Amino acid sequence: MNKPIRRLFIVTVLMFASLAGMLGYHQVVQAQRLAENPYNTRKVFAQMRIERGLILMRDKSELSANRLEDDLYYRTYPGGDLAPHVTGYSDVTYGQTGLERSRNDYLTGTADEVELFTILDTILGREKRGADLRLTLVPEVQREALDQLRSIGKNGAVVVLEVKTGAVVAMVSSPSYDPNLLEANWEQLNADPVAAPLFNRATQEIATPGSSFKLITTAAALETGAFKPDSKFDDTKGSIDIYGNTINNYRTLPFGKHDLADAFAQSINTTYAQVGDELGQETLFEYMKRFGLYERPPLELPEDEVAVSGRYEAGKLAGPEKQLDPVQVAWMAIGQENLQVTPLQMAMIAQAIGNGGEMMAPYLIDTISDYHGTIIRQADPKVWKTPIDSSTAAELTEMMIMTVEEGTGSKAQTSKTQIAAKTGTAEVEGRGPNAWFVGFAPAEDPKYAIAVLVEDAPDESGAIAVPLARDVLLAALGL
Repeated sequence: MNKPIRRLFIVTVLMFASLAGMLGYHQVVQAQRLAENPYNTRKVFAQMRIERGLILMRDKSELSANRLEDDLYYRTYPGGDLAPHVTGYSDVTYGQTGLERSRNDYLTGTADEVELFTILDTILGREKRGADLRLTLVPEVQREALDQLRSIGKNGAVVVLEVKTGAVVAMVSSPSYDPNLLEANWEQLNADPVAAPLFNRATQEIATPGSSFKLITTAAALETGAFKPDSKFDDTKGSIDIYGNTINNYRTLPFGKHDLADAFAQSINTTYAQVGDELGQETLFEYMKRFGLYERPPLELPEDEVAVSGRYEAGKLAGPEKQLDPVQVAWMAIGQENLQVTPLQMAMIAQAIGNGGEMMAPYLIDTISDYHGTIIRQADPKVWKTPIDSSTAAELTEMMIMTVEEGTGSKAQTSKTQIAAKTGTAEVEGRGPNAWFVGFAPAEDPKYAIAVLVEDAPDESGAIAVPLARDVLLAALGL
């Protein structure tokens, strides 16, 4: 064999070896990652011959169903725009999101618990069918939350949790969308990065918490014994100098002599700047972590659809390993200084306080059943963390009641029940502030916890987020 032919032979062999190596890498090493890719529409198409399981609300009304056409099953969404950020969608063109993606194995009958029934179906010559997911969402509460957000004409989110179990009663992101119209509206749904209807604000949006973060600052102050609800302060100017940096109260209002409970109810920044300075960076970060910040909440949605709360710098989580200066710590104590939290995380904080200090793992799926109705998996509520003890939770509850009775949350007052809460107004560069309401009801025996986020709000959260939260809580309580 002459030299040029030998070279060509070697090059050809190397090319085939390289091609075989690449194929082997993708088929073996990357097989699972490719199979789980939500944009792998080939997988979605292959599964269209399987009748997917239904996704149902708590009352068994359908959110996701099927339409048979030419021996293929196409997903339909009878719930329309009610809960698309929870169900997600399964589409041969646009892939999968939400529970359609994270619980695809159950919905297609390929999960281990379902496989036995599908094998039996094959033996008996019956068509394969996936398992049904019955969710914890309550239609009336979900609808009330969505309607309330729409009525104010602002982007935002609402999360309602059962205090004793962590079950998600409502999870709303607005603007919403109708997954039945995905193909017709795809360009429009992706055209506005501010509205971003496909984005789940309840679990994916990390927003500055403002004074609602004082729940964590106060928990740290009380639990460590550094302060008590009746610890005394004097605010003569409505502003305070912290190491050469001025921190103001809202409208620079002075509050004179007061205690910590007053400062919480009236959201006095000058007092909380002093509390933060006294507690220090290490303690604040410790309690942030105790309340689940810096961890992804264990919800059944895909991991990349559930953001992690914490302190961020340049778009990345910045933990306690970086030494902050005292001014940054003071700003952090009042809920600013690059803090970013999700509505889900804030609802979990309220739930933990209302549950005597025990934070339950949130969950969306109550039961998974085969098509005969046999339950193959039942939700088992679990304590995820215990950030504070019951006495601290009780003290915090009293301070939250005071916030509604005579503080910034007064518009949550109702003769039908007593609500405990903390409000927040967080400055956002380039637009109106984030308005927050975080609380639970009834205050004396908490059943439902709530977090409301309204973007680009008026100057005060009480004008917009507070009455919205009150009405959703009343709907949850059936009042």
